[in-house]
Amino acid sequence: MLETKAGRRSHTWFALADTEHCRLLCCHRTKQGTPHVEEHDAIENTAPEHEHLRPQTGDGMTHDVEEHERRFAGQIVAWLKVRAGEYEIDHFKIFAAPRMLGTLRKVAPGSLKGHLEMLQGDLMRLHGGELADHPMIRDLLSATPAT
Repeated sequence: MLETKAGRRSHTWFALADTEHCRLLCCHRTKQGTPHVEEHDAIENTAPEHEHLRPQTGDGMTHDVEEHERRFAGQIVAWLKVRAGEYEIDHFKIFAAPRMLGTLRKVAPGSLKGHLEMLQGDLMRLHGGELADHPMIRDLLSATPAT
């Protein structure tokens, strides 16, 4: 775990989200300059789906699926607010696939306004090593000093 404010400043926090999961991760460069990513927490969308009960929208999605995703987007923002306070995170980015990103952007950020940047990126299936090598994550580290 991170113990000092100075130590936290050398880390970059980000989240990955899709319609079923959200992961909170931290990345930093090792003393050798190698990117390193650690997962700190995760949340799952546990709301039941009843998509066969409702009529479909024009894009083929049911109203229940849309509501399921909207509800989870609200849970993600609330969860990230708590984690931001817990880990003393001043600023972080959330990467999500296009549809989920649009849903997340409709949620009022509350106290996260100005501290959360939402970006398109479907990175949920990648593990720590793959994330550390991914260009979008490497860009996050470009301004982060080695620890």
